[in-house]
Amino acid sequence: MDFFEASLGRLHQLRFPSDLSFTRDGTAVVAAVRPAVHEPRQSPQSRVWRFSLDGAEAVQLTNGPGGDGLPHLSPVDGTLAFVSDRALQGRMSLFLKDDQGERPLGDVAGTIEDMRWAPDGESLIVMAADRGLDGGATNGAQRLTWGEPDDPAVTSPANARRRLFRVRTDDGSTVEVGPSKLSVWEFELLGDNAALAIVSADPSERGWYHAALAKIDLATRGATILHRSCWQLLAPSANPCAKRIAFLDGWSSDRGLVASDISILDIATGKISTVAPSGMSSITSMKWRDDDSLWFTGWSRLGSVYGVTRLDGSIEWMTREDAIIGMNSFSAGITTAPDKKGFAAVRESDGAPPEIVFKSGAEAFAWSAVSNLNGDVARDFNAYPEVRAIAWKGADGVELEGLVLLPRDGAKEPRPTIVDIHGGPSWAVRRAYNPGDALPFATAGYAVFLPNYRGSVGWGKAFGMLNIGDPAGAEFQDILAGLDKCVAAGISDPDRLGISGASYGGYLTAWAVATTNRFKAAVMVSGIANQLSSHYSCNHDFHAFINGGPLSEERYRRVAVDRSAITRLDKPTTPTLMIHGDGDRCTPLGQAQELYAALLERGVESELVVYPREGHGVRERDHQLDAWRRTIGWFDRYLGSPR
Repeated sequence: MDFFEASLGRLHQLRFPSDLSFTRDGTAVVAAVRPAVHEPRQSPQSRVWRFSLDGAEAVQLTNGPGGDGLPHLSPVDGTLAFVSDRALQGRMSLFLKDDQGERPLGDVAGTIEDMRWAPDGESLIVMAADRGLDGGATNGAQRLTWGEPDDPAVTSPANARRRLFRVRTDDGSTVEVGPSKLSVWEFELLGDNAALAIVSADPSERGWYHAALAKIDLATRGATILHRSCWQLLAPSANPCAKRIAFLDGWSSDRGLVASDISILDIATGKISTVAPSGMSSITSMKWRDDDSLWFTGWSRLGSVYGVTRLDGSIEWMTREDAIIGMNSFSAGITTAPDKKGFAAVRESDGAPPEIVFKSGAEAFAWSAVSNLNGDVARDFNAYPEVRAIAWKGADGVELEGLVLLPRDGAKEPRPTIVDIHGGPSWAVRRAYNPGDALPFATAGYAVFLPNYRGSVGWGKAFGMLNIGDPAGAEFQDILAGLDKCVAAGISDPDRLGISGASYGGYLTAWAVATTNRFKAAVMVSGIANQLSSHYSCNHDFHAFINGGPLSEERYRRVAVDRSAITRLDKPTTPTLMIHGDGDRCTPLGQAQELYAALLERGVESELVVYPREGHGVRERDHQLDAWRRTIGWFDRYLGSPR
């Protein structure tokens, strides 16, 4: 266990850069750098750094206390705007840093989630969430609160929204400039007095699933709806002449995970066209290069793709890499330099932890290193496994891909194997430093199978929608077929199989416990056992889409009930460990409690572990260590330790 513990310690030393912004002269970038974990009752101690593009200098610009993030450099001078909760833990407020030092700025109600400098540099437009709203699933899915606990905690559509404010840099005067009856999920500026935004009347997480594209007049606070969709929207931006708007429009299981074609709205005619560069339809971010072309970044199979496309879909240039190009595995992205030729990104891949990198242009063959945040971790992680790509076919012949992690211990015989199922499902396992967060399994001696089942993102828009209306159906058979491939290849011992997953992966883990006795042990993390009760106790509207339609209609409600583990527990035998955060509002704690009680009622060995102060996932250092120790101990107990 000592070797395993040392590996966990190494992973906790990782640092993650994000939110890149170029200096005006294009010689450096600033970025937020956060630690892998945080201490109990503290916010993540992120800091803002500046990195020269030649990699020669790295300077920490902020020192907390609390967490500092969202660095944005002024378009007219070197002033840095950033947010921090140093004044009140949990509430991100606006700060400026210049030659005179740091100072708080403005009086924004709520916690700031995004901001933009006005083109003249005389003010900032900030987006803030009111107390009582929730964070998204990719950010913990917990109730946003700060200061004294809510007593009582009131939830009402009338008392909280995500709002826009203008904050002047000279005197800090703060004025609300967003629409009075709409909640703003994201925005981009159109000059000094207008913005494009994704908005909804419902301010809860459910509202995001039914949001619209709007133009907001920041002077009058009026909003004009430009486009409504039956799917989810992301990343609106206007071309330089402000005649066309680019945005993403497609199915997404979670806020921020839209990956689709690029949609183009002609403002004068209202006509919408689609741009799919060379058939690519898993784009997650884009930026106008000029009036007729766009930078784009997205997912491509087990890696990423980026380049420049014209509006007719023809490619000026495009590069694919077996790596994550973006600040996380949720959204691929690059940050373009002031010269509109070079670009920076956060990059990670097999054996290479996340670092900031730079290319001087499309013709550059390789990335140049900008940061060296994790070199010591990469060098000293002696237990890093072999990573193999694996391909197979689903039951109906659909082509599928995934990864297998193998400990480097020289063993030739089939191994005890853990099937680790990714969440979303609008997500995927990719070539990353810690693919699927599964490195601890491999360092503990297990083979790990990481399947990308139908509905995963990176194989095109149609593939990403194949599981809609069929949750736990063909997608679960995809996973079993991939496991059969691992057994046939001599990788996996068919008598020593375990299964695990978080979020939607936890849902499919619960489904495995209910519908098959193939696995000797299971660990469900932040999972779903009962779709009907989850739909009416969670904070989002995912279930209304994955089941094919709203659960207010009987035909879709029947699908949700039929495809819930809690209704299928006829003869379960798989010992099951459930791990959950007590503040999770995406997959509420009641889901684990229901499955735990149902398994005990049927005589199946089970254990429920609930972590205080945690939401959708486990983020505190001691909680992570405890969860991994329990998880590995559970599989060792029922599969037989491979060490």
